[in-house]
Amino acid sequence: MAQPTKITQPPQLWDRLFAPSSCLAIITTVDGKGMVNAASFGTCTRVVHDPVHIAFTVSTGKDTANNVLATGAFTVNLPSFERSILEKVRIVGLSFAPGVDELDKAGLTKLPAIKVKPPRIVECPRNFECEVEWTREWVGRLMVVGRVVAASVDEDCVDAQGRVIWDKIRPAHYCGGFYRNEFVAAYQTMAVATPYDGPERDAFEQFENVHFGAA
Repeated sequence: MAQPTKITQPPQLWDRLFAPSSCLAIITTVDGKGMVNAASFGTCTRVVHDPVHIAFTVSTGKDTANNVLATGAFTVNLPSFERSILEKVRIVGLSFAPGVDELDKAGLTKLPAIKVKPPRIVECPRNFECEVEWTREWVGRLMVVGRVVAASVDEDCVDAQGRVIWDKIRPAHYCGGFYRNEFVAAYQTMAVATPYDGPERDAFEQFENVHFGAA
């Protein structure tokens, strides 16, 4: 099967490429020796629009936590709502011993990143390369916030304005530990009016028009 053609997106399109704002992700890192690690994350969130920043949390002591602290970089790979890739997400989420390459175990394909050492994943249509901006540890978790320094996408998954094509991207979300192996898709869109008359709505619509263009 031919690999998809990935295109590099310019910074002004990164914000619209990471949509919805919180997604299922596979995050790749490398250790101090350059060995690759990959882990699945049910919550990976865009937290700043410009410059684009992405955040996630991980248990302290995990390979991902150790690697981002040691190297200051990670790559966020967003899988689609497809059984074949979600099965690989499940495999990557298993607790392999340190030094084991989860991507090899899951049969996922590495692609060199553009600006950081952690690789992209070919089978994930969207890839965001990040440099660590800051971290904070609390209640056994490490909060990681990274600044996006490069982003790429499968060529057929975005339009000319850099907006995602939903039925191609098919973003996936993890239902949470209580639901065990269940995932949910939320790639249909609906335009919803704001049935409220007042200066607050007018001000917000003006803000949207200025920053995102008139509808």
